[in-house]
Amino acid sequence: MNQWKTFPYRSETDAVSGRYLYAVGGFHSHDNGCPGWGSSDPARIRFIGDRMGDLVIRYADGSQSRIPLVFGYTLWYHSIWMEHPAPFLSDEAVPGMAELLQSVLAVEGAYEGKPLGVLRIELENKAITEIFVEANPEKEGTPLYCGGYLTDEEPAGILSGGEREADASNPFFAAHTVRPSDVYPEACKKALQKICYVLHTFEADFAEAPERFEDPEETRDGRLRFGGSRLAEIASGVIYHNMKNLTARTDEDGFIHTSYQNAPSWRYDGFGPYVPHANSYTDSFYSRDGARAIMTLNGFGDLAEAERACHFGNRWLMYYPEQGLTIKGVPIPGHFSVIINKPLIYSTILVPQANWPTRYTKEEFGEGYQNLGNQETDGHGLMMLANYNVWKNLGCHKEWVLENWRYLSEAAEWILWCFDHPDLSFAQDGLLYGETEAAMNDWTLYANVPCYLGLLGYAEMAEAAQKTRDAEAWRACAESMRAGIERRLTKENGWDLKHCGFIHDPVPTMLSDFYGYDTADMPSEWVLRSRDSYPEDIRYPAEHGFYGASGGIGYDHSMITQNALLLDQMEDASRLMESLSKLSYSPRLPEPYLIPEGLSVDAGKGVLRRQGDLGNLVQLAEAMKCYLITAGISPLRGKTLKIMPRLPKGWEMELQKFSVQNTGVRISVKTSHPENGRQSASVVAEGDLTELQLQFRFGPFPLDLEQAEVTLNGKTQKVALFPSGDSKWAWVSADAAGE
Repeated sequence: MNQWKTFPYRSETDAVSGRYLYAVGGFHSHDNGCPGWGSSDPARIRFIGDRMGDLVIRYADGSQSRIPLVFGYTLWYHSIWMEHPAPFLSDEAVPGMAELLQSVLAVEGAYEGKPLGVLRIELENKAITEIFVEANPEKEGTPLYCGGYLTDEEPAGILSGGEREADASNPFFAAHTVRPSDVYPEACKKALQKICYVLHTFEADFAEAPERFEDPEETRDGRLRFGGSRLAEIASGVIYHNMKNLTARTDEDGFIHTSYQNAPSWRYDGFGPYVPHANSYTDSFYSRDGARAIMTLNGFGDLAEAERACHFGNRWLMYYPEQGLTIKGVPIPGHFSVIINKPLIYSTILVPQANWPTRYTKEEFGEGYQNLGNQETDGHGLMMLANYNVWKNLGCHKEWVLENWRYLSEAAEWILWCFDHPDLSFAQDGLLYGETEAAMNDWTLYANVPCYLGLLGYAEMAEAAQKTRDAEAWRACAESMRAGIERRLTKENGWDLKHCGFIHDPVPTMLSDFYGYDTADMPSEWVLRSRDSYPEDIRYPAEHGFYGASGGIGYDHSMITQNALLLDQMEDASRLMESLSKLSYSPRLPEPYLIPEGLSVDAGKGVLRRQGDLGNLVQLAEAMKCYLITAGISPLRGKTLKIMPRLPKGWEMELQKFSVQNTGVRISVKTSHPENGRQSASVVAEGDLTELQLQFRFGPFPLDLEQAEVTLNGKTQKVALFPSGDSKWAWVSADAAGE
């Protein structure tokens, strides 16, 4: 007998029987490991070893067999597998991994990448009334088995008539038959565990991480390290390796590669294996990514690299006027596009080939409809902030402004041009429009706040160069944008997070790009709105193990971490910073300390998996900013040097001759998280300390504590505390010169 039965199969009268079922399928309705970018929702993650449901065989006597449909055993993937990924295939294959997978994967054809596989199941000697797939209700989607061949003896030759032919003589089946006496053998489980051990990171890995990260450049100036726990030591490794990677990928001409040379990729929706040498974005300088990287380089004292990158971006800013591009006959000013060195790639390639959404059509705008280049509104503002911060760190010199005036003026005037030409830019009501990831045909906080702050910064630069009229015009435009933001992007209490742009409120961290790390220096009404929005903003990560993993480690996890830190929500910040160490550490994978683009994590099971482009520029830079805020050396404003560490519970911090932004001062600091109402710190500053006042913020202390005992440079005193966020703090002033 050789009968094809389509699933679900049900027989009310003439039940059939057989010796074997050759079930055709072996894949899943969601043919990937997760949604794009990853997830912290277990229902949406598909790990090797996950049971996605059962193939149920019911017999006429009321009994049944349940064949577990498990990734790596009775299910497999097409996504990324067709790229022949490591560690199973490619030139980075790990010896034994391919053989281990082949020994356990029971779906014939799946390893070879066939569109449909075949699973052979030995049947009980009973009449069959039903065969159907039952999905795991705790997982999205369903396993795919479309039908099967029932045979009543050991078959030979080709089984045909169904969705796929099956060669019953294939010796594969003799070694890979699911038997009713043991539908999921222990040997299979152990093999999958070995595979997962290579691909994933587990909670046990953090307990076994090095007690101390051995910095290869232990005595170098500018070193920032954390200690006090294994997760803090991981953070030290993350800082060292990612900053080394960032400076290495910044070329002599200022080009910052969004992917480092030969960066592997786990793909946005991959399931664990990776593509070596993927070079996903190696040839691209993204404005958002590059701006964040410039500000990170600037914050860590790599000023030469930061300045070179500003100059590179500024030169490409002028592409539009230099090419004489117009739209509806109007000359297009210079502006920062999505990919700075590929100004028209979105409008000329992604729109027609990838259906990227746009309002700029030939019907509406004529022959020049692609010339605007699908502007990157947030990237434009962030590049302005990058230039402003580098200028401040270089000493606020008039000469630098004059040397770069052509570029600075062009960037600011672009924003004014948008408001002067709403029919061309879709700017309205004090807000700039955007069509890239941070706006997607909308007017958002993430797109508008950096442009508002960028105008304020450029107005300050213009004033330094005695360009008073320009400064006044830019500041007036900024105030109009501020009014638009407050009018359109707020709700009664807080910000309208439906229009935040990415996943979280971007306001606190963007304000810190301009004002530093003390919220007292920021616009108080905006900080208050962010405090009001915070409970809504933190809800999802708090419900998923304090992992923000659905939108990239930078856009999601790092941004909510920065918010928690800046708003002094230290219970959350401690958990989020510990999670950042976990997200960043993969001890058995290439570059174990490099920040991946995304991550999938099942906090309940304690398992984490990389996603996307390893070391992706914006995700890396945002994560590094978390460490800068935690260390708390706020960029100098006026003559007050503020040191305000926000350490997770149990962490210690040491800075060694760390460059203070906007000064020629280097600072060495040692401190740790308070214990029992006591905290001590030592601070040594070197450089031009004339008139410089040092303020050290001690904390976090419990809210119910009224007074703490603090020690600064050997001087102990009792201090009154003030509340901020979920903790209390105390400022202690000192002469930076130590006199």
